[in-house]
Amino acid sequence: MTAFGRLWRRAPLWRTSVIVTVGALGMAAFYPTPALKKAMPWLPGHLPGAMPSNAGSGDSQPGAQQAAQPGGAPGLGDQIGVPDPGITQHGSITIAGRTLPLPAGDWHPILTARSGAHGELSQQILARTDRGVVSGVIVVRATQQPVPADLAEQLETPCHDDRDYAAHISDKPGVSQECSYTSNAVLENQSVSTDPFITAAFSRMHTLGFPVPSLMINVGWYHAAAAGKNTAHIETVETLVAPIEHGSRQLLAPPEYWNKASVHKNPDAAQFIDSLDRWMIGWSRALRQGFDGTLDTATLVPPLINDPSAPQPA
Repeated sequence: MTAFGRLWRRAPLWRTSVIVTVGALGMAAFYPTPALKKAMPWLPGHLPGAMPSNAGSGDSQPGAQQAAQPGGAPGLGDQIGVPDPGITQHGSITIAGRTLPLPAGDWHPILTARSGAHGELSQQILARTDRGVVSGVIVVRATQQPVPADLAEQLETPCHDDRDYAAHISDKPGVSQECSYTSNAVLENQSVSTDPFITAAFSRMHTLGFPVPSLMINVGWYHAAAAGKNTAHIETVETLVAPIEHGSRQLLAPPEYWNKASVHKNPDAAQFIDSLDRWMIGWSRALRQGFDGTLDTATLVPPLINDPSAPQPA
């Protein structure tokens, strides 16, 4: 008999402690706290309160800083939804009571979340596929209730990044803040961001076998509307567009040409960025109308919805 076996037979108190410890570890694995699940996302259990849903470079700029969460909520959200990626969505979706227009193509829900002490922040990520390849990803965050105005200033930070290809900023003091920008997003460790929500969504896409390009271009849009003293309603939309040949993951230009300093040294890269910047101006107006509740979905027709990577007839 081994030493462990002898100890197991002769030390009932120690044996009981081992059994209780193993049982507690098992319970923690299958019913983890939010903090434990965040630190060890590979655990088999779900966050308490999670509600599955069936509804429909090296410097990664979009969301590269941890997005501030109302009420100090975990980055992944208090409630995580894992929609059916087989759902196909077109035209527009509703999030936090607002209309979000969608660019052309077949969009599939990847991940949803609600964060904050009172579920103030709704988040959703969708992916567009074209001939089996991911040609676009949307990351949207919108508030259900007003949040502190200082959060609005934090979320506006990407608009002032010197690495942006272009940025358009419009502030109305005491009324609203808005900006749009274009920047590059290089995939590292299967994600374009260190934000846990975005990382989890890209991990799910890889697990599902979605072919994701190695680099994407981000059209970021941010809007904050004053809701009262030191509070605001906020929406951010990051539309990641793949600069690829249609139906493949082949970049239009080598990776070294997709930074601000060298993009205009390659005609294909320069044309793509210039086209995307022009498209962003009209698309920002549609996003703002969706935020304000004035968007007429009948206006969502080409060329408004056709970004440079929009699906084309075979």
